[in-house]
Amino acid sequence: MPPNQLAASSGDLAPTDSSRNGSERPFHAAPIDPWTYRSLAYVLLAFPLGIAYLVAITVGFSMTVGLNLTLLGPIALVATLLSIVALAWLDGALTRGLLAVDVTPSLPPTDDGVGAFLKRLVLGRETWLGAVYLGWKILLGIVGFVALVVGVSLATSLLVTPFVYGTDLVVYAGVGDPVTIGTLPRALGAATGGLLVGLGTLYLANLLGRVSAVVAASLLEGRGET
Repeated sequence: MPPNQLAASSGDLAPTDSSRNGSERPFHAAPIDPWTYRSLAYVLLAFPLGIAYLVAITVGFSMTVGLNLTLLGPIALVATLLSIVALAWLDGALTRGLLAVDVTPSLPPTDDGVGAFLKRLVLGRETWLGAVYLGWKILLGIVGFVALVVGVSLATSLLVTPFVYGTDLVVYAGVGDPVTIGTLPRALGAATGGLLVGLGTLYLANLLGRVSAVVAASLLEGRGET
């Protein structure tokens, strides 16, 4: 009997790649999948968190460089690396809560004493993969936030046109001449466009959530499970 069938028959559900990153969720059902809206919240929340991560890392390494020639230099370096590990761990907990991905970041072990801990902190892959992960969250926070906010704002503006249309309502599409929506047919056409933009925004949020789950499961050395 194949191993996967043996595990299923014994009642043990071994994790698969799809269960690790949420890819078993049907993408075509994204607009009616509650997970999509959790993913939307996750990406929007990544913006302020990404700014905080950027500030913390920048200040930490700036202090490390500035104090490099003093006895405080190594202390600043250790504090910066500890902050990277801690922030990656906390963000992994957030990812686990919002995206329902079982991410358990690895932490440098402390069983072998302070010396071994500091060596693992400086040279261990947990620290530097955590730094890469925080860099990813900074990028996700900026790009994802702008894309989703623009999508939600544009969709909302177009969807309400049937209720507020008139000769004073002018829509700037960004290309070409502005369009005046002064008739009901034009307002309904704009609302249809808003519906399409809204659906596209939800699909984008779902996709960004899936990518975030894959990146978290890969870089934070956890197991993903939905």
